[in-house]
Amino acid sequence: MIKTDWVLRATLLAIALFLGIIAVRPLVEPNVRAQAQAARFDHVSIISPVFMYKGRQGLLVMDKRNANVWFIPRVDDEFKDAVFVLRLPFEKLDQAPQ
Repeated sequence: MIKTDWVLRATLLAIALFLGIIAVRPLVEPNVRAQAQAARFDHVSIISPVFMYKGRQGLLVMDKRNANVWFIPRVDDEFKDAVFVLRLPFEKLDQAPQ
């Protein structure tokens, strides 16, 4: 009984010690701030994940900066170079409906 009591106390003491180290560590280390950066392609919206264009299947995306629509063909589970499809005239949305 004495040996198991000693092992139990040693285990609980080790657990408490490690938890104390984890709790004190942020207080001892210098304050490191995280810096958020915008995603590289946050201006690109996926319009359609599966789209057929000129007999080829691929991805249809829109560039929100200039309203260009691009088709990215998928051949043998690999994406090829993007193909320009059209430019959407978003300026016309500001005009009164006719």
